[in-house]
Amino acid sequence: MSKFVIGGLALAALFAGTAAAARSSSATSTASSHARGSFFTSNENRSELPARIEKMFKQLDVNHDGFITKDEIASLQTNFDDRMSKNAPKRAARMFDRMDTNHDGKITQAEVEAARAARAAAKGKTPKASRGASSLFVKADANKDGTVTRAEFDAAVASGKIKVRHANMRGSAIVRLFDVADANKDGRVSLDEAQKAALAQFDLADANHDGILTPDERRQASKTARANRRQAS
Repeated sequence: MSKFVIGGLALAALFAGTAAAARSSSATSTASSHARGSFFTSNENRSELPARIEKMFKQLDVNHDGFITKDEIASLQTNFDDRMSKNAPKRAARMFDRMDTNHDGKITQAEVEAARAARAAAKGKTPKASRGASSLFVKADANKDGTVTRAEFDAAVASGKIKVRHANMRGSAIVRLFDVADANKDGRVSLDEAQKAALAQFDLADANHDGILTPDERRQASKTARANRRQAS
């Protein structure tokens, strides 16, 4: 994996994980509203977190001056976006192949539901009950025959009707996250700031304060964040 891809993934992880926690401890509710459990690994150990942040930080600190700046973020973001755009067809092909479980060159609603259930199970979640045809079918089943062929799927991806997601964060969202993580507002984020921010967020999510962040605690932190965002909007 190239430096730019690694940097882009680290960028998403580091700033999604550190942005909220960079606020003062008196602003717990505000920080919680931005918490993203996906930043942390399964059963994350607090004692190991600083080392993981340092590894990510080094990937983002392009000029190795000990700070991450907005220019470095912008550079990594641009290169990551370009590479992801070029790789979009391959990611779309893998997405189709995962759903086409019987490998007959087309996918059915049942196959889409099975793939959705498997994805939910992998995340430890219970899939929501289906409400008729999935949005994928609405967008991709051009002739409305209840199946989506590879040609229909590729056409829907090419037209933008189906988005092939990737681990990235865009534009102003990154700038806002950077501004929050920049605790002393000097336009740069140091390793110390990043580590303190990540540890603060960990402590917000670690409900029983045992130093281990479980999948259940991560999910609860994410649920609380969504509720707080809805309340604030």
